[in-house]
Amino acid sequence: MVCVTSAYALAFYDRQFADIPRIPLESSLTKVENTSTDPQNFLIVGADNAEGLDKNDSVVNGRNIQEMLTDTIMILRIDPNQEKAWLLSLPRDLYVPIAGNHGKDRINTALALGGPKLLIETIKENFGIEISHFMQVNFFGFKQLVDTIEGVNVYFNYPARDSNTGLDIPDVGCHTLTGDMALAFARSRHYTALIDGRWQEDITSDHGRIARQQYFIKQALKKAISKGARNPIQLNNLIGVAKDYITIDDALTPEQILDLGARFNNFNPDDLEVFEPYTRGGMAGAASVLFLEEQPSQAMFNIFRGVDPTRNVLAAVRTEVRNGTGKVGEAENAADQLRRRGFTVTKVTDDKDFRNDKTVIKHAPGPGHLLAAIVLARYFDGDVPLAEDPTLAGTETSVALVVGRDFAGIRKDPRPLEEFSHLLPDPNAPTTEAPTGTEATTSTSPASTTTAKGGNTTTTPAPTTTTTTTAPDPASPNAKSIVPQPPEGVEC
Repeated sequence: MVCVTSAYALAFYDRQFADIPRIPLESSLTKVENTSTDPQNFLIVGADNAEGLDKNDSVVNGRNIQEMLTDTIMILRIDPNQEKAWLLSLPRDLYVPIAGNHGKDRINTALALGGPKLLIETIKENFGIEISHFMQVNFFGFKQLVDTIEGVNVYFNYPARDSNTGLDIPDVGCHTLTGDMALAFARSRHYTALIDGRWQEDITSDHGRIARQQYFIKQALKKAISKGARNPIQLNNLIGVAKDYITIDDALTPEQILDLGARFNNFNPDDLEVFEPYTRGGMAGAASVLFLEEQPSQAMFNIFRGVDPTRNVLAAVRTEVRNGTGKVGEAENAADQLRRRGFTVTKVTDDKDFRNDKTVIKHAPGPGHLLAAIVLARYFDGDVPLAEDPTLAGTETSVALVVGRDFAGIRKDPRPLEEFSHLLPDPNAPTTEAPTGTEATTSTSPASTTTAKGGNTTTTPAPTTTTTTTAPDPASPNAKSIVPQPPEGVEC
Protein backbone atom coordinates (compact mmCIF):
# COMPACT_ATOMS: atom_id res chain seq x y z
CA MET A 1 0.00 0.00 0.00
CA VAL A 2 2.88 2.38 0.87
CA CYS A 3 4.62 1.57 -2.44
CA VAL A 4 1.46 2.15 -4.48
CA THR A 5 0.71 5.42 -2.67
CA SER A 6 4.30 6.64 -3.12
CA ALA A 7 4.26 5.75 -6.80
CA TYR A 8 0.97 7.61 -7.26
CA ALA A 9 2.31 10.68 -5.43
CA LEU A 10 5.50 10.65 -7.48
CA ALA A 11 3.50 10.46 -10.71
CA PHE A 12 1.50 13.43 -9.45
CA TYR A 13 4.69 15.38 -8.71
CA ASP A 14 6.11 14.45 -12.10
CA ARG A 15 3.13 15.98 -13.87
CA GLN A 16 3.34 19.14 -11.78
CA PHE A 17 7.09 19.45 -12.26
CA ALA A 18 6.74 18.99 -16.01
CA ASP A 19 4.81 22.27 -16.10
CA ILE A 20 7.42 24.33 -14.21
CA PRO A 21 9.48 26.55 -16.54
CA ARG A 22 13.08 25.32 -16.79
CA ILE A 23 16.34 27.05 -17.60
CA PRO A 24 19.15 24.96 -19.14
CA LEU A 25 21.89 25.51 -16.56
CA GLU A 26 23.43 22.07 -16.14
CA SER A 27 26.77 23.23 -17.59
CA SER A 28 26.98 26.02 -14.98
CA LEU A 29 25.89 23.96 -11.98
CA THR A 30 28.02 21.75 -9.75
CA LYS A 31 26.80 18.17 -9.92
CA VAL A 32 25.92 16.52 -6.61
CA GLU A 33 26.76 12.82 -6.56
CA ASN A 34 24.15 11.76 -4.01
CA THR A 35 21.38 14.34 -3.76
CA SER A 36 19.73 12.67 -0.77
CA THR A 37 22.87 12.81 1.43
CA ASP A 38 25.44 15.26 0.02
CA PRO A 39 25.49 19.00 0.88
CA GLN A 40 24.30 21.29 -1.90
CA ASN A 41 23.73 25.01 -2.55
CA PHE A 42 20.50 26.44 -3.96
CA LEU A 43 20.72 29.92 -5.49
CA ILE A 44 17.37 31.61 -4.82
CA VAL A 45 16.66 34.83 -6.69
CA GLY A 46 13.83 37.29 -6.20
CA ALA A 47 13.63 39.05 -9.56
CA ASP A 48 12.97 42.80 -9.65
CA ASN A 49 10.27 42.23 -12.24
CA ALA A 50 6.64 43.31 -12.01
CA GLU A 51 5.24 41.14 -14.80
CA GLY A 52 1.81 39.84 -13.89
CA LEU A 53 0.95 42.64 -11.48
CA ASP A 54 -1.97 45.00 -11.98
CA LYS A 55 -0.91 48.18 -13.77
CA ASN A 56 -2.12 50.22 -10.77
CA ASP A 57 -0.09 48.20 -8.26
CA SER A 58 2.33 50.45 -6.28
CA VAL A 59 5.21 48.16 -7.28
CA VAL A 60 4.69 49.09 -10.95
CA ASN A 61 5.13 52.84 -10.43
CA GLY A 62 8.09 54.12 -12.46
CA ARG A 63 9.12 50.58 -13.43
CA ASN A 64 9.80 48.81 -16.70
CA ILE A 65 7.92 45.56 -16.05
CA GLN A 66 10.19 43.66 -18.42
CA GLU A 67 13.38 44.75 -16.63
CA MET A 68 15.07 41.80 -14.93
CA LEU A 69 17.35 42.80 -12.08
CA THR A 70 17.76 40.80 -8.88
CA ASP A 71 15.93 42.35 -5.95
CA THR A 72 17.04 39.56 -3.60
CA ILE A 73 19.94 37.09 -3.87
CA MET A 74 20.19 34.23 -1.37
CA ILE A 75 22.21 31.02 -1.22
CA LEU A 76 20.59 28.22 0.76
CA ARG A 77 22.99 25.45 1.77
CA ILE A 78 21.51 22.21 2.99
CA ASP A 79 23.27 19.20 4.48
CA PRO A 80 20.83 16.25 4.47
CA ASN A 81 23.08 14.04 6.58
CA GLN A 82 23.24 16.60 9.39
CA GLU A 83 19.72 17.90 8.73
CA LYS A 84 21.16 21.41 8.89
CA ALA A 85 20.59 24.46 6.71
CA TRP A 86 22.32 27.83 6.29
CA LEU A 87 21.20 30.94 4.39
CA LEU A 88 23.56 33.59 2.97
CA SER A 89 22.02 36.86 1.74
CA LEU A 90 24.09 38.88 -0.75
CA PRO A 91 23.25 42.63 -0.79
CA ARG A 92 22.04 43.64 -4.24
CA ASP A 93 24.27 46.76 -4.18
CA LEU A 94 27.42 44.70 -3.56
CA TYR A 95 30.02 46.11 -5.99
CA VAL A 96 31.98 43.26 -7.57
CA PRO A 97 33.59 42.25 -10.88
CA ILE A 98 30.85 40.78 -13.09
CA ALA A 99 31.96 37.58 -14.81
CA GLY A 100 32.59 37.52 -18.54
CA ASN A 101 34.58 40.77 -18.82
CA HIS A 102 31.60 42.95 -17.93
CA GLY A 103 33.68 45.09 -15.58
CA LYS A 104 32.67 46.04 -12.05
CA ASP A 105 29.07 46.76 -11.15
CA ARG A 106 26.39 46.02 -8.58
CA ILE A 107 25.89 42.26 -8.35
CA ASN A 108 22.16 42.61 -9.11
CA THR A 109 22.98 43.66 -12.71
CA ALA A 110 24.40 40.22 -13.58
CA LEU A 111 20.97 38.69 -14.18
CA ALA A 112 20.02 41.44 -16.63
CA LEU A 113 23.36 41.26 -18.45
CA GLY A 114 23.56 37.51 -18.93
CA GLY A 115 20.76 35.70 -17.12
CA PRO A 116 21.19 33.09 -14.38
CA LYS A 117 24.38 31.69 -15.94
CA LEU A 118 26.19 35.00 -15.57
CA LEU A 119 24.94 35.45 -11.99
CA ILE A 120 26.11 31.94 -11.08
CA GLU A 121 29.54 32.53 -12.64
CA THR A 122 29.83 35.90 -10.87
CA ILE A 123 29.13 34.25 -7.50
CA LYS A 124 31.66 31.48 -8.22
CA GLU A 125 34.42 33.89 -9.26
CA ASN A 126 33.95 36.38 -6.43
CA PHE A 127 33.16 34.11 -3.48
CA GLY A 128 34.34 30.64 -4.50
CA ILE A 129 30.86 29.24 -3.86
CA GLU A 130 29.57 26.50 -6.16
CA ILE A 131 25.87 26.38 -7.05
CA SER A 132 23.96 23.10 -7.32
CA HIS A 133 20.47 24.37 -8.20
CA PHE A 134 18.70 27.59 -9.19
CA MET A 135 15.25 28.97 -8.37
CA GLN A 136 13.74 32.31 -9.39
CA VAL A 137 10.48 34.03 -8.45
CA ASN A 138 9.18 37.48 -9.40
CA PHE A 139 7.04 39.91 -7.38
CA PHE A 140 3.70 38.47 -8.52
CA GLY A 141 4.82 34.92 -7.82
CA PHE A 142 5.97 35.90 -4.31
CA LYS A 143 2.55 37.37 -3.55
CA GLN A 144 0.73 34.29 -4.86
CA LEU A 145 2.88 31.88 -2.83
CA VAL A 146 2.27 33.87 0.36
CA ASP A 147 -1.47 33.89 -0.31
CA THR A 148 -1.41 30.12 -0.92
CA ILE A 149 -0.34 29.53 2.69
CA GLU A 150 -2.91 32.14 3.81
CA GLY A 151 -0.37 34.76 4.81
CA VAL A 152 2.69 34.90 7.06
CA ASN A 153 2.53 35.89 10.73
CA VAL A 154 4.87 38.71 11.77
CA TYR A 155 4.97 40.36 15.19
CA PHE A 156 5.55 44.13 15.00
CA ASN A 157 6.85 45.61 18.26
CA TYR A 158 6.44 49.11 16.76
CA PRO A 159 3.99 50.55 14.23
CA ALA A 160 5.79 50.58 10.87
CA ARG A 161 5.49 52.07 7.41
CA ASP A 162 7.30 52.59 4.10
CA SER A 163 5.60 54.85 1.57
CA ASN A 164 7.89 53.57 -1.18
CA THR A 165 6.54 50.01 -0.99
CA GLY A 166 3.11 50.63 0.54
CA LEU A 167 3.91 49.04 3.91
CA ASP A 168 1.47 50.26 6.57
CA ILE A 169 1.30 48.57 9.99
CA PRO A 170 -0.61 50.92 12.33
CA ASP A 171 -0.62 48.79 15.48
CA VAL A 172 1.78 46.82 17.66
CA GLY A 173 1.18 43.07 17.73
CA CYS A 174 0.92 40.00 15.55
CA HIS A 175 -0.17 40.67 11.96
CA THR A 176 -0.86 38.15 9.22
CA LEU A 177 0.76 39.58 6.11
CA THR A 178 -1.00 38.47 2.95
CA GLY A 179 0.62 38.80 -0.48
CA ASP A 180 0.48 42.57 -1.00
CA MET A 181 1.65 43.56 2.47
CA ALA A 182 4.19 40.72 2.63
CA LEU A 183 5.82 42.01 -0.56
CA ALA A 184 5.78 45.57 0.82
CA PHE A 185 7.50 44.31 3.99
CA ALA A 186 10.09 42.13 2.23
CA ARG A 187 11.07 44.89 -0.23
CA SER A 188 11.22 47.76 2.27
CA ARG A 189 14.50 49.71 2.15
CA HIS A 190 13.08 52.80 3.90
CA TYR A 191 11.52 50.93 6.80
CA THR A 192 10.28 53.43 9.39
CA ALA A 193 9.07 52.58 12.89
CA LEU A 194 7.25 54.65 15.53
CA ILE A 195 9.71 54.41 18.44
CA ASP A 196 9.27 56.49 21.60
CA GLY A 197 6.68 58.64 19.88
CA ARG A 198 8.90 59.50 16.91
CA TRP A 199 9.02 58.01 13.40
CA GLN A 200 12.56 56.71 12.89
CA GLU A 201 13.84 55.32 9.58
CA ASP A 202 16.15 52.30 9.56
CA ILE A 203 19.38 53.91 8.32
CA THR A 204 20.89 50.52 7.44
CA SER A 205 18.79 50.34 4.26
CA ASP A 206 19.65 47.10 2.42
CA HIS A 207 21.18 45.55 5.57
CA GLY A 208 17.99 46.08 7.51
CA ARG A 209 15.96 44.77 4.61
CA ILE A 210 18.06 41.58 4.52
CA ALA A 211 17.64 41.05 8.27
CA ARG A 212 13.86 41.45 7.95
CA GLN A 213 13.76 39.11 4.92
CA GLN A 214 15.63 36.43 6.85
CA TYR A 215 13.19 36.74 9.74
CA PHE A 216 10.28 36.63 7.27
CA ILE A 217 11.59 33.42 5.66
CA LYS A 218 11.65 31.63 9.00
CA GLN A 219 8.09 32.77 9.71
CA ALA A 220 6.98 31.70 6.22
CA LEU A 221 8.48 28.23 6.72
CA LYS A 222 6.62 27.88 10.02
CA LYS A 223 3.35 28.90 8.40
CA ALA A 224 3.84 26.56 5.44
CA ILE A 225 4.50 23.67 7.83
CA SER A 226 1.45 24.55 9.94
CA LYS A 227 -0.65 24.50 6.74
CA GLY A 228 0.54 20.98 5.97
CA ALA A 229 3.52 21.48 3.67
CA ARG A 230 4.97 18.22 5.01
CA ASN A 231 1.87 16.38 3.86
CA PRO A 232 2.33 15.03 0.29
CA ILE A 233 -1.09 16.27 -0.85
CA GLN A 234 -0.53 19.78 0.53
CA LEU A 235 2.99 19.84 -0.88
CA ASN A 236 1.54 18.95 -4.26
CA ASN A 237 -0.88 21.89 -3.94
CA LEU A 238 2.02 24.24 -3.24
CA ILE A 239 3.92 22.91 -6.25
CA GLY A 240 0.76 23.43 -8.30
CA VAL A 241 0.81 27.13 -7.43
CA ALA A 242 4.58 27.44 -7.74
CA LYS A 243 4.62 26.01 -11.26
CA ASP A 244 2.95 29.17 -12.54
CA TYR A 245 5.27 31.63 -10.80
CA ILE A 246 8.75 30.16 -10.37
CA THR A 247 11.55 29.10 -12.69
CA ILE A 248 14.03 26.35 -11.84
CA ASP A 249 17.10 24.75 -13.38
CA ASP A 250 16.79 21.76 -15.69
CA ALA A 251 18.69 19.39 -13.34
CA LEU A 252 16.26 19.52 -10.39
CA THR A 253 13.93 16.51 -10.24
CA PRO A 254 10.84 15.65 -8.18
CA GLU A 255 12.73 12.67 -6.73
CA GLN A 256 15.30 15.07 -5.27
CA ILE A 257 12.58 17.21 -3.71
CA LEU A 258 10.95 14.14 -2.15
CA ASP A 259 14.29 12.85 -0.82
CA LEU A 260 15.15 16.20 0.73
CA GLY A 261 11.64 16.55 2.15
CA ALA A 262 12.01 13.20 3.87
CA ARG A 263 15.43 14.13 5.28
CA PHE A 264 14.22 17.49 6.62
CA ASN A 265 10.83 16.29 7.80
CA ASN A 266 11.58 17.33 11.40
CA PHE A 267 13.60 20.47 10.64
CA ASN A 268 12.77 23.46 12.86
CA PRO A 269 12.83 26.77 10.89
CA ASP A 270 14.31 28.51 13.95
CA ASP A 271 17.43 26.35 13.41
CA LEU A 272 18.07 27.96 10.02
CA GLU A 273 21.38 29.85 10.42
CA VAL A 274 21.45 33.14 8.52
CA PHE A 275 24.42 35.19 7.32
CA GLU A 276 25.25 38.43 5.52
CA PRO A 277 28.82 39.31 4.42
CA TYR A 278 30.68 42.21 6.01
CA THR A 279 30.59 45.29 3.80
CA ARG A 280 31.38 48.99 3.86
CA GLY A 281 29.52 51.77 2.08
CA GLY A 282 31.10 53.90 -0.62
CA MET A 283 30.73 55.43 -4.05
CA ALA A 284 31.48 54.00 -7.49
CA GLY A 285 31.31 57.07 -9.68
CA ALA A 286 27.95 58.65 -8.87
CA ALA A 287 26.46 55.42 -7.54
CA SER A 288 26.16 54.50 -3.87
CA VAL A 289 27.39 50.91 -3.49
CA LEU A 290 28.66 48.38 -0.95
CA PHE A 291 32.22 47.07 -0.99
CA LEU A 292 32.98 43.61 0.36
CA GLU A 293 35.10 43.32 3.50
CA GLU A 294 36.84 40.20 2.30
CA GLN A 295 38.85 39.07 5.31
CA PRO A 296 36.14 38.98 8.00
CA SER A 297 33.67 37.46 5.50
CA GLN A 298 35.80 34.42 4.68
CA ALA A 299 34.63 32.33 7.65
CA MET A 300 30.97 32.51 6.59
CA PHE A 301 31.85 31.95 2.91
CA ASN A 302 33.69 28.78 3.94
CA ILE A 303 30.43 27.31 5.24
CA PHE A 304 28.92 27.62 1.76
CA ARG A 305 32.14 26.43 0.11
CA GLY A 306 31.96 23.21 2.08
CA VAL A 307 35.27 23.96 3.74
CA ASP A 308 35.94 22.14 7.00
CA PRO A 309 36.13 25.08 9.45
CA THR A 310 38.25 23.16 11.95
CA ARG A 311 40.87 22.55 9.27
CA ASN A 312 40.95 25.97 7.63
CA VAL A 313 40.19 28.46 10.38
CA LEU A 314 43.88 28.92 11.26
CA ALA A 315 44.84 29.65 7.64
CA ALA A 316 42.25 32.45 7.65
CA VAL A 317 44.08 34.17 10.53
CA ARG A 318 46.53 36.32 8.60
CA THR A 319 49.25 37.23 11.09
CA GLU A 320 52.10 39.72 11.04
CA VAL A 321 54.90 38.80 13.47
CA ARG A 322 56.90 41.63 15.07
CA ASN A 323 60.09 41.21 17.07
CA GLY A 324 59.86 43.23 20.25
CA THR A 325 62.63 41.50 22.20
CA GLY A 326 65.77 43.01 20.71
CA LYS A 327 67.12 39.47 20.11
CA VAL A 328 67.87 38.51 16.51
CA GLY A 329 65.67 35.75 15.08
CA GLU A 330 62.92 35.72 17.73
CA ALA A 331 60.19 36.86 15.33
CA GLU A 332 61.23 34.36 12.65
CA ASN A 333 61.21 31.58 15.26
CA ALA A 334 57.67 32.49 16.29
CA ALA A 335 56.60 32.78 12.64
CA ASP A 336 57.93 29.27 11.88
CA GLN A 337 55.94 27.83 14.77
CA LEU A 338 52.78 29.60 13.57
CA ARG A 339 53.22 28.27 10.04
CA ARG A 340 53.63 24.72 11.37
CA ARG A 341 50.33 25.06 13.24
CA GLY A 342 48.59 26.23 10.05
CA PHE A 343 48.42 30.03 10.50
CA THR A 344 49.09 32.33 7.55
CA VAL A 345 52.08 34.63 8.23
CA THR A 346 51.88 37.79 6.11
CA LYS A 347 55.09 39.47 7.24
CA VAL A 348 57.96 39.20 9.73
CA THR A 349 59.38 42.50 10.92
CA ASP A 350 60.77 44.41 13.90
CA ASP A 351 58.54 46.20 16.38
CA LYS A 352 59.18 49.89 16.98
CA ASP A 353 59.96 49.07 20.62
CA PHE A 354 62.66 46.47 21.37
CA ARG A 355 61.97 46.47 25.11
CA ASN A 356 58.68 44.55 25.26
CA ASP A 357 58.56 42.39 28.35
CA LYS A 358 55.20 40.87 27.42
CA THR A 359 53.98 39.27 24.22
CA VAL A 360 50.90 41.08 22.90
CA ILE A 361 48.34 40.19 20.22
CA LYS A 362 47.05 43.24 18.37
CA HIS A 363 44.08 43.16 15.99
CA ALA A 364 42.38 45.43 13.47
CA PRO A 365 39.09 47.07 14.52
CA GLY A 366 35.95 45.03 14.07
CA PRO A 367 34.37 41.85 15.46
CA GLY A 368 35.84 39.62 12.74
CA HIS A 369 39.38 40.69 13.54
CA LEU A 370 38.78 40.31 17.28
CA LEU A 371 37.69 36.72 16.62
CA ALA A 372 40.93 36.13 14.68
CA ALA A 373 42.93 37.44 17.65
CA ILE A 374 41.08 35.07 20.00
CA VAL A 375 41.86 32.13 17.70
CA LEU A 376 45.57 33.01 17.93
CA ALA A 377 45.42 33.62 21.69
CA ARG A 378 44.20 30.04 22.25
CA TYR A 379 47.67 28.81 21.20
CA PHE A 380 49.48 30.59 24.05
CA ASP A 381 50.06 29.64 27.66
CA GLY A 382 50.12 32.27 30.37
CA ASP A 383 49.04 35.89 30.05
CA VAL A 384 47.63 36.87 26.62
CA PRO A 385 46.91 40.61 26.29
CA LEU A 386 44.68 41.57 23.33
CA ALA A 387 44.69 45.15 22.05
CA GLU A 388 42.95 46.87 19.14
CA ASP A 389 45.36 48.45 16.63
CA PRO A 390 43.72 50.94 14.19
CA THR A 391 46.84 50.90 11.97
CA LEU A 392 45.92 47.36 10.85
CA ALA A 393 42.59 48.52 9.39
CA GLY A 394 42.42 48.05 5.63
CA THR A 395 45.58 45.92 5.46
CA GLU A 396 45.96 42.27 4.50
CA THR A 397 46.70 41.44 8.14
CA SER A 398 44.06 40.41 10.69
CA VAL A 399 46.33 40.36 13.73
CA ALA A 400 49.88 41.32 14.70
CA LEU A 401 51.83 39.19 17.15
CA VAL A 402 54.35 41.34 19.01
CA VAL A 403 56.87 38.89 20.45
CA GLY A 404 58.02 39.90 23.93
CA ARG A 405 60.76 38.60 26.23
CA ASP A 406 58.26 36.28 27.95
CA PHE A 407 57.54 34.40 24.69
CA ALA A 408 57.67 30.65 25.48
CA GLY A 409 56.49 29.18 22.20
CA ILE A 410 53.23 28.19 20.50
CA ARG A 411 51.08 25.41 21.95
CA LYS A 412 50.47 22.28 19.87
CA ASP A 413 46.79 22.25 20.79
CA PRO A 414 44.49 25.21 21.46
CA ARG A 415 43.19 26.07 24.91
CA PRO A 416 39.42 25.52 25.41
CA LEU A 417 37.32 28.22 23.79
CA GLU A 418 35.36 28.55 27.04
CA GLU A 419 38.36 30.35 28.57
CA PHE A 420 37.81 33.14 26.03
CA SER A 421 34.01 33.20 25.81
CA HIS A 422 33.82 36.48 27.74
CA LEU A 423 35.94 38.14 25.03
CA LEU A 424 33.68 37.14 22.14
CA PRO A 425 31.94 40.17 20.60
CA ASP A 426 28.27 40.62 21.42
CA PRO A 427 26.51 41.55 18.16
CA ASN A 428 23.67 43.19 20.11
CA ALA A 429 25.85 45.24 22.45
CA PRO A 430 25.80 49.04 22.01
CA THR A 431 29.04 50.61 20.86
CA THR A 432 30.72 53.96 21.47
CA GLU A 433 33.08 53.63 18.52
CA ALA A 434 32.86 55.93 15.56
CA PRO A 435 31.25 53.71 12.90
CA THR A 436 33.18 53.06 9.73
CA GLY A 437 32.83 55.83 7.18
CA THR A 438 31.85 58.60 9.64
CA GLU A 439 33.70 61.76 10.35
CA ALA A 440 34.98 61.70 13.91
CA THR A 441 37.19 63.67 16.24
CA THR A 442 38.75 61.59 18.97
CA SER A 443 41.12 62.44 21.77
CA THR A 444 44.07 60.06 21.49
CA SER A 445 44.65 57.66 24.38
CA PRO A 446 45.97 54.11 24.85
CA ALA A 447 43.49 51.34 24.14
CA SER A 448 42.25 49.14 26.96
CA THR A 449 43.70 45.65 27.10
CA THR A 450 42.06 42.39 28.16
CA THR A 451 44.20 39.58 29.49
CA ALA A 452 43.33 35.89 29.66
CA LYS A 453 45.31 33.78 32.12
CA GLY A 454 44.15 30.21 32.33
CA GLY A 455 40.44 30.59 33.00
CA ASN A 456 40.80 34.01 34.70
CA THR A 457 40.83 37.48 33.16
CA THR A 458 41.75 40.99 34.09
CA THR A 459 40.86 44.13 32.21
CA THR A 460 42.82 47.37 32.27
CA PRO A 461 40.46 50.16 31.22
CA ALA A 462 41.57 52.83 28.81
CA PRO A 463 41.59 56.46 29.86
CA THR A 464 38.39 58.30 29.04
CA THR A 465 37.99 58.84 25.29
CA THR A 466 35.71 61.50 23.88
CA THR A 467 34.30 60.72 20.43
CA THR A 468 32.08 62.94 18.32
CA THR A 469 30.54 61.39 15.22
CA THR A 470 28.31 62.38 12.36
CA ALA A 471 25.60 60.05 11.05
CA PRO A 472 26.81 56.43 11.03
CA ASP A 473 27.63 54.59 7.84
CA PRO A 474 24.63 52.32 7.08
CA ALA A 475 27.06 49.59 6.01
CA SER A 476 28.82 49.60 9.35
CA PRO A 477 28.14 46.66 11.69
CA ASN A 478 27.74 49.30 14.42
CA ALA A 479 24.57 50.62 12.78
CA LYS A 480 21.60 48.68 14.15
CA SER A 481 18.79 47.45 11.89
CA ILE A 482 15.15 47.65 12.92
CA VAL A 483 13.74 44.12 12.76
CA PRO A 484 10.34 43.14 14.17
CA GLN A 485 10.71 40.65 17.00
CA PRO A 486 8.07 39.22 19.33
CA PRO A 487 8.60 39.73 23.07
CA GLU A 488 10.06 36.80 24.96
CA GLY A 489 7.47 34.11 25.49
CA VAL A 490 5.15 35.45 22.77
CA GLU A 491 4.41 33.25 19.76
CA CYS A 492 3.13 34.78 16.55
